[in-house]
Parts: sequence; structure tokens; C-alpha cells
Amino acid sequence: MLSQNVKNYIIHKHSFCSEELFNGWEPFWKVQRLYLTLLLLLFFALPLTVCAKSPEENRAAFPVVLMYHDIKTEPLNTFDVTRDDFSAQLDWLREKGYRTLSMDEFVFGVKKQSFPEKSVLITFDDGYEGICLHAAPELRKRNMRATFFIITETINKALEGYPYISMKQLTELAADPLFSIGSHTMRHPFLTRLSPQEQLEELTRSKTKLENLTGRPVLALAYPYGDYDASVIAALKESGYLAGFAVNDRGMANEPARYSIPRIYMGMELGKNHQQLFKKYVKAYKKMPKEAFAERFNVIQ
Repeated sequence: MLSQNVKNYIIHKHSFCSEELFNGWEPFWKVQRLYLTLLLLLFFALPLTVCAKSPEENRAAFPVVLMYHDIKTEPLNTFDVTRDDFSAQLDWLREKGYRTLSMDEFVFGVKKQSFPEKSVLITFDDGYEGICLHAAPELRKRNMRATFFIITETINKALEGYPYISMKQLTELAADPLFSIGSHTMRHPFLTRLSPQEQLEELTRSKTKLENLTGRPVLALAYPYGDYDASVIAALKESGYLAGFAVNDRGMANEPARYSIPRIYMGMELGKNHQQLFKKYVKAYKKMPKEAFAERFNVIQ
């Protein structure tokens, strides 16, 4: 309803207006004000609704992701890769124009859903000594990047035939701008078998320890055994990670694709016949062929 002061002003300025005229138009003003209120509500509510929805992340937009474990001169397990095969794989990637990404670059690309053409993310799980003795020198020789996912409770320890990296080796890797450090939890458990509180402890404590040791932010986690579900992803997000790496594609648990990224399972088989399967799986990654992510753990007799 118009105030009496506004009415008086209009009547004074326009002689054709009268008090009776205004009183006859009161219902009109009420309707107009209702329309205006609805329009303002729509104007302000609509952008909020649109902004609340983030763009759907598409696995096909992600670059190729490789998962190595150990690089050895004499393999003990079929998930090992020889130094010669590793060198040949790096040379092929470079020859075909692939660009290796740091974890910072990968996370930035995921947020933008845009990556440099023919990108590849090279990752290593567990933190075996072979990454320092064999992988890092070959990567440095070619100025290529990689990410190492470390189990924090195994630093300075060893399994038979598989010594883990030392504290000194970890800090040397972290100091090299070519390399990124990620978490592979504290003790390498099946995360889906833990309570939510235990999941959170594994993820938070490993992240904090690695950041304290290296002085660098830890942006990503590799799930032990590729084992995850919705509760694990919830713990991952609460712990402050920006990406989660699996092995095979077990679905996204109604979460953005960045929290369950499949990786090609590297091993001796992929190096046979002049890297035949390696080349095939890299080219086919965006189609997510199941055989590319298959388990390759088997002790060589």
C-alpha cells in the first residue's frame, strides 16, 4: 500500500490525480507489489540453485593413471617391473608426446575438468626402496614427474626382498620438484573393514605425519588394495584429501569421480612383447577396460 505522504506528493505534482483516484487503485498496487515480491524471490533464489550444483565429473576427462609398486633388476613378484621395462615405458610415453603430471597439476586439472592433451599421471604404491634406487633416476634423466604413495608405519622397515624407503630417502624425494608425496595410510589395512573412527585415524594421522616429515601438503590418498566405499570416501574428504586413487573401477559411491580414480595395474606382463599390453592399455584407458586394472600380485617361484 502507498503511504499517505507519497499520495500527497503525486496529487500535488499532477492535478489530474485525486484521493478518490488513489483509493480506487489500491487493489492494483497490492497486486503489483505481490508480483514484484515474487520476481525478486525468483531472481535471488535461482542463481543460488544453479551455483549449488557442481559440474558432473567425467572419468573420460581424466588423463591416464599408472600404478607401479616396485622397480627391480630381478623381479620377485609379477607386480614388479624391471628397470629396463620401466625405462622403455617412459621412452615410449615421451616419444608419443605424453606429458607427466605432478599431483598439484592433476588436482588442478580435476577441478577444472581440463588437462593438457595426452597427459599421464605416474604413481607408485607402498614406498619400496626401488623407487629411489631405480625409478627416480630414470624419471630424473627424462625430467618426468611421478607421485609416491607412502605407508607411514613402514618407513625404515623391510619385508623379505622388499625394503621400504628410509626417512632420509623420503625427504630427498620430497625435496625434488619432479616428485609428489601422497598417503597410502599408516598400516595398509582394508579400510572398509574399519569403523568410521578408525578410518579417520588411518587417513588423518598418515597425512599429518607425511606433511610434517616433508614440509609439503599431501593432497591425495591411494586406497590400500583399492578398497573403498561411501564411508571411506567420507573419511577421505573429512581428512582434507582432494583426490582418492583406487585400482579398478568399483563405482563412485554417489561421489565426484575424483575420489575413486582407477589406475592401470603395472606389472611384468605389460612389458612383454615390446610393451605390447602397456601400450594397449594406455591408449584404451578412457574406455576403462577391466583387464587393465586386474590384480597382478603373484610370487615368482
